[in-house]
Amino acid sequence: METNDKYDKSDDFVFDKRLYVIFLIIFTEVLGFSMVLPLIPFLGLSLGLTPIEIGLIASVFSFCQLFASPVTGKLSDRFGRKPLFILSQLSTLAGFVLLGFATTAILLIVSRLIDGLLGSNMTVSQAYISDITKPEHRTRVYGYSSGVFGAGLIFGPFFGGVLSRIDYSLPMFFAAAITIVSIVLVVFFLSESVIEKPDKLSLSFDEILPIKDAIQFAETPNVRNSLLMFFLFNAGFFLFISNFSLLAEAQLHVTADQVGFYMAWIGMIRVAIQTFLIARLLRAIGESSMLKTGIIALIVSMFGIALSTEYLLVFVPLIFLAYGTGVIRPILTSKLTNSVTQKKTATVLGVNNSLTSIGQIVTPIAGGIMIEYLPPQVLPILAAVLLSLLLLFVRNYVKS
Repeated sequence: METNDKYDKSDDFVFDKRLYVIFLIIFTEVLGFSMVLPLIPFLGLSLGLTPIEIGLIASVFSFCQLFASPVTGKLSDRFGRKPLFILSQLSTLAGFVLLGFATTAILLIVSRLIDGLLGSNMTVSQAYISDITKPEHRTRVYGYSSGVFGAGLIFGPFFGGVLSRIDYSLPMFFAAAITIVSIVLVVFFLSESVIEKPDKLSLSFDEILPIKDAIQFAETPNVRNSLLMFFLFNAGFFLFISNFSLLAEAQLHVTADQVGFYMAWIGMIRVAIQTFLIARLLRAIGESSMLKTGIIALIVSMFGIALSTEYLLVFVPLIFLAYGTGVIRPILTSKLTNSVTQKKTATVLGVNNSLTSIGQIVTPIAGGIMIEYLPPQVLPILAAVLLSLLLLFVRNYVKS
């Protein structure tokens, strides 16, 4: 946070008006995505699918994103940000419309495939911000974009939950309408930011799946352990969050709108914590201690949810969940980037993103198996065990 202060005090920062459009695009993207995500498991259950089948369908989107995100970034370098914005939003629009009409498992799978292959424009959004913002101001602007992202996570699940009371298809069509607004913004109000485009598109397999880079980083203990810490965090967190709808339905017998309210609560608390608490805590207790409090908070939240038997009781451990995720991710990201030279920063983040995608592929399937064959409380307890392993790394590697 101290690093950011020098940017906040800079006198030459001028807010580029194009950022308003980008922030609206990010907001609509997250709003639509977070509206439908908690509802898809309930839609699957209404179609007669089992938790394992729903987990497999959820992993389809993440599997597509594993390959699509780096390809989308490369395509935007070659052909420009604006065409890729439009293409990705058209893909998302098609995915939402298919979700709205999904009356069979096949349509549900196809909708996730289409959205996963080209639907996410977050990579292009971040690249656009980098294009139009001076290096010394990017931290501030990315902070603004994070706030916009958080706002979408608050309103999306809330609106999705309310609309799902009428029909599961209504939030899907509403998300599609929001996507049309985003497309209009891009077409009429966003200029191209890539001035000089490469003549050829260079895309190797290692740029999609950075296996060689991962092997090289594994040979450096400091980097290896930073990546392992991030992977353990993602494994524990995604095991819980990607299966939260199914878990809540199985354990508490809640409805889709109630899960939407849970997710909106998490988003609201997390934004409040990041806005008002994290900077003060960082100054008061330091990075290492704050990381420990975040890990402990997540573990407490997992056990609290496992022991909860009433709908309203779950809102309490979700406060600890919001704090833990809000604290752990930025600290681990800082530690990861500081473990390599500046020239290797983008590379190590690319490896970490690939490992994150792998975690997002595996955890919905594992969670579906647990919920179908084991008591639902096993899932948050196992997530707590995975998160507890982080404490083994903290003493040795946080101070590095």
